[in-house]
Amino acid sequence: MKKYKQVTKKGLILSIITCSIFILVYWISFYELYKLCMFGRVNNNITVLSGCMLFFLAWFIILIIRIVKKPAAAAKDSVDSYKLYSRCKIIWICTVAIILLLITCFYGVKIYHNTINYNGKLSWFIRDLKYKRTVKLKDDNIYKNGIEGIFTDINKKVDMPKKLYVASSFSLKFDSYGKITSFDTYLYGKNTKGKLESYLITYDRNKSENITIYLNGYVKADYSDDKLLEPLIKTMKVIPLRKTVGNWSENQFGILYYGKRSFGYNTNGVVYIDSKGNINSAVNAYSEAVGYTVSVYVPGKENKYTPVRYNLTDGLGNIKTSNTSKENKKISDQSDNAPDKFYLSKLVGYRLEITAAAAGSRSYSLEGTTDAGATWKTINGDPFSGMTGVSAGITFLNNKLGFICLSHSGGRNGELYRTEDGGVSYTKVDFPAMKVTLSSGKAYNPFDLPGMPYEKDGILNVLVGQGSDGDYNGGSKGLYQSKDNGGTWQYVKEVLK
Repeated sequence: MKKYKQVTKKGLILSIITCSIFILVYWISFYELYKLCMFGRVNNNITVLSGCMLFFLAWFIILIIRIVKKPAAAAKDSVDSYKLYSRCKIIWICTVAIILLLITCFYGVKIYHNTINYNGKLSWFIRDLKYKRTVKLKDDNIYKNGIEGIFTDINKKVDMPKKLYVASSFSLKFDSYGKITSFDTYLYGKNTKGKLESYLITYDRNKSENITIYLNGYVKADYSDDKLLEPLIKTMKVIPLRKTVGNWSENQFGILYYGKRSFGYNTNGVVYIDSKGNINSAVNAYSEAVGYTVSVYVPGKENKYTPVRYNLTDGLGNIKTSNTSKENKKISDQSDNAPDKFYLSKLVGYRLEITAAAAGSRSYSLEGTTDAGATWKTINGDPFSGMTGVSAGITFLNNKLGFICLSHSGGRNGELYRTEDGGVSYTKVDFPAMKVTLSSGKAYNPFDLPGMPYEKDGILNVLVGQGSDGDYNGGSKGLYQSKDNGGTWQYVKEVLK
């Protein structure tokens, strides 16, 4: 009987020790599982978790063996002693069960919290399973497959609507062999049930051979025809891409598409092309041209190499006259008017003549004619006061009051200059800045490329655009007005396309 008591007591002590070890390992396993779900540090956590799993496996094997080899029932004279230790063991086992339940609930809640959007690595993993798709880019040569090759590959995995819109832009980079190195875009459209679907698409050859598509993210869908993707695909079919980039001695090139854009009266780099590939440079802009534009450029060297901006002129209703030119009837009535030439009447005209050019920038002189262009006389040898760039507009409201615009960096921004003595002298026009705040908290003025002023109801009006790099609010413009013939200006409102 004494020996049996010792055995029973020893078994209880052994049970307390082993169960304590089990609780410790159980806690460690849940703690590491929680850290894995929170931070996703696979290499740090998997080793510990694997050790815990091996411990549990060994534990259950030993438990099964002990159950199979269960000792014989206790003798009658030791029943009371056995019941005492048995009762203690049951209390201990219940205590262990409660501790394990508390650990499970505590870390279970934390792990569940990590499944909620953006609360942990597990939530991103679940989100990727639900919304992320990858597909290998096989048609990766822009010369051979164009833009269509990308969407052919994507549609193998994702059934995209035929009518798509660009939420922001389509940007692609490729090397001199035509190999696509990266691209990204955010598209949206309606599926066959009329439901909005969006597609955030990225590709970086240095990171993966696969295109990554994120489905159904937030997008401000206005379904504006100005943001259609189709013009990009149609234009890419006919532009001489290899020949265009062959003029630049570089290894990396880019393609950029925002949808329908306006470059004001600046025709620098603008090329009209029809569906048969016939090209016509935009040398005479009788009015502001607004169209679907596909820009081909050298990334980071836009100041050295002027981007070529292709506009497809047929099949899309691509080129149309802006409201600015309609308001300024004097400009639209003269067939010889251009960004560097303006006729006030059939006989009297003005032009900006290039006097020097270097690295895409030019210096100008202002000349005038009183015999319909038969002869020209220099009025001002340096109307821009030493500044260089590209002429982006010229107009005269009478024989004294006139304006000229000089653009920079491939039409990204520009300045307006005013004369009240027929062009003999010019002063730079200052516009009050209209600040907008980005989601990052940074404030900036998006309107930095002025158009030509026009008179309406005795007040001068001018639309200031965003230039070739502007993408704020769909390419909107700022309307400014002047009641003192352009001496001072006040911001009125934002004008959408």
